[in-house]
Amino acid sequence: MIEDHFHRIPYRPAQDGRVEMHSGLSRHYPTLHANLVADERADRSVGVLLAHPSSDFLSHFLLGAFAEAGVPAMGLNTRYSSNEAALIMERAACDLGAGVRWMREKLGFETVVLLGFSGGGSLAAFYQSQAEQPTVTHTPAGDPAPMAEEGLIPADALVLLGAHPGRARVLRHWIDGALRDESDPTSVDPDLDLYASGRTTPLDREWVARYREAQLARMQRIDAVALASVDRLTERGDSDLGFVVHRTVADPRFVDVTLDPSDRRPGSMYGDPRAANTAAGGLARFVTARSWLSTWSVDHTHADAITDLRSVGAPTLVMPLLGDQAAFRDDSREMAAAHRSADLIEIPELDHYLVDRPDGLATVTDTVVAWLDDHGLAPTRPVALRGEGVTA
Repeated sequence: MIEDHFHRIPYRPAQDGRVEMHSGLSRHYPTLHANLVADERADRSVGVLLAHPSSDFLSHFLLGAFAEAGVPAMGLNTRYSSNEAALIMERAACDLGAGVRWMREKLGFETVVLLGFSGGGSLAAFYQSQAEQPTVTHTPAGDPAPMAEEGLIPADALVLLGAHPGRARVLRHWIDGALRDESDPTSVDPDLDLYASGRTTPLDREWVARYREAQLARMQRIDAVALASVDRLTERGDSDLGFVVHRTVADPRFVDVTLDPSDRRPGSMYGDPRAANTAAGGLARFVTARSWLSTWSVDHTHADAITDLRSVGAPTLVMPLLGDQAAFRDDSREMAAAHRSADLIEIPELDHYLVDRPDGLATVTDTVVAWLDDHGLAPTRPVALRGEGVTA
């Protein structure tokens, strides 16, 4: 029988005196929530840990799938679950470290495999690099973040599944390069409007190059605002400053599948990208100055998988889903190349969430378990019980 096991994991809150979350429960009783999904007959030789910087992974679709494949899997929420606007990647990595330690010391897993799915990929790579060779001492806003003092325990293996190389790199390619005034979401340059009436595909490559330059220039303008804001905050003794980043779902790859070709269809992970571009839930829509620098700034974030993987020694699997509309094949190949000996296994056709593909979960978990076996990390007593129900 496959069961869910809810865990409450203590973490060390920030000591800077700022209030980054309104919940008194979170402030006074700092607790991370996790859910271990496992077959009752599975041993503790190998466990998989999934986490995302801000999304709720307690009921992630991969948890039950790995449990059915004989590998217990735990989904962990960081302190920033449901509080993405304040996300500081250095602290999220420490939360992931609390999960790794919990699996080893409290749950008794001999081998812990970090599985970075989607935005969890860059968090996992950042964590593993700092657990193996801690180098970060401060956040990009200048706040203390002495990773060497956190006692981070390296995972035994790293799997990046449907993962992108980092939130900053994603936003650098998704942000709408046509926006001219950050305070006015309607101030769009018609010549650079990806969704302008009459624009056809395949897109003109010279236009794409100009658009990419405009995207980067916009990212750098927001960087300047965030840096100046942190300087003023520091001078005044204030905590942080929130602001809105408009129009952030406008990657040319959404409309032109000949850019970075794969098995994907036109569109985005949200569906119609044009509608998502101005929706409330777009990437980085609500941020703070400190969070922007730590999370979304290409030039300042520490959580960049392509950089971090260069210092990771653990066995690493990069596993792109070729029907993915959110994490693209070329990025995955660049991540694999950054690691000294990563394996790259590309899975045809499957999309980001394995929607409408009943074979998708088994394809993914069987591939990962076979890779673990090739590296001597597979469960010692695997159970294969596909089809059994899950009970709470």
